[in-house]
Amino acid sequence: MRFTAAQPGAAHVALASLEQAGRINFMITQNVDRLHHRAGSNPLELHGTVYSVICLDCGFSFCRNLFQDEVKALNPKWAAAIESLDYGNAGSDKSFGMKQRPDGDIEIDEKFWEEDFHIPTCHKCNGVLKPDVVFFGDNVPKERADKAKEVARECDAFLVLGSSVMTMSAFQLVRAAHEAGASTAIVNIGKTRADEFVSLKVNARLGE
Repeated sequence: MRFTAAQPGAAHVALASLEQAGRINFMITQNVDRLHHRAGSNPLELHGTVYSVICLDCGFSFCRNLFQDEVKALNPKWAAAIESLDYGNAGSDKSFGMKQRPDGDIEIDEKFWEEDFHIPTCHKCNGVLKPDVVFFGDNVPKERADKAKEVARECDAFLVLGSSVMTMSAFQLVRAAHEAGASTAIVNIGKTRADEFVSLKVNARLGE
């Protein structure tokens, strides 16, 4: 699918190079796409990743690909319909009215909602599974949030790239670094939540 076929951009590669040169000691990302990993980095994933699935009941986590294989096996008609999206038939009856959005989500026509669809359950407790992603309204897991805050408070410089830091989970990291006396800077197009106190703001595309 389009989402998994995405490749790292110039910014991902540049950051990996800076890490290898010892210019970056710790990286935190809000992205869930693992493009930093493909470029050679290993950041703390603040909002999780779409490449893992987690149980809401017991916390068991496993690879998203295994989950997708189970979904296809349980729903062969839907699996065939998803495959048809790659051949320009989005929105047709053959594809159950599904259309792929630019962010990788699938939009399903209302008239197909009642079609039988079976969702795999947790291998350990039979609980409900979801992508291991912090959705809007969710909280970042405490251990992960605490680690990010600790790093922000102890750094000597904090650089924000390609984020408006509008989510509190990201904004409070910039603020913590600033309040601890670190130099702070942002490279991003448009307004960010931290513009009023950062030392440097560059209004530009990262790839440039």
